[in-house]
Amino acid sequence: MADGPWSAEFAQARGEASPYERKVLTDGVVTAAELSDSHRRVQSCMHDGGFDLEWSEENTYEVTPSDGSALTEGVDAALEKTRLACLDRWDHSITYLFTETRRNPEKQDDAKITAACLRTSGLVGPDYTERRWRSEHDTGTFSFDEYDPAAVQCRLDPLGLWRQG
Repeated sequence: MADGPWSAEFAQARGEASPYERKVLTDGVVTAAELSDSHRRVQSCMHDGGFDLEWSEENTYEVTPSDGSALTEGVDAALEKTRLACLDRWDHSITYLFTETRRNPEKQDDAKITAACLRTSGLVGPDYTERRWRSEHDTGTFSFDEYDPAAVQCRLDPLGLWRQG
């Protein structure tokens, strides 16, 4: 992967990385084990800062105060400071690179593969173009239900490589 389609992104990430992350990214690949280790470290760091963080299968996360308190302006400020410190140390780019290389390993044009997926799923008609997807993506307003399970599948795994939607 050192000379692969994602090599520029890995090189840039290494240049901005913490020592831990640089070690993970040095070979140009993020393995599932490396991702899991990174996630555990972020969770531990967040817990030490007073927050519980739970990762989803799609590598997004939800954060709540460990003491069960509500998110207030003061708690939000502490959360953001803690979150940024933990991610900078343990996962500035690991989750992003793992997710993107898994969903599109050859780094094909995202509009092309997503529009094709949407057409195949039947969410849009055969005349739905990459240009239209780009325009809708840029505005955040889609001509289909973006929360439909098929749309979620196309957003997360447009090539159908890993996720059973």
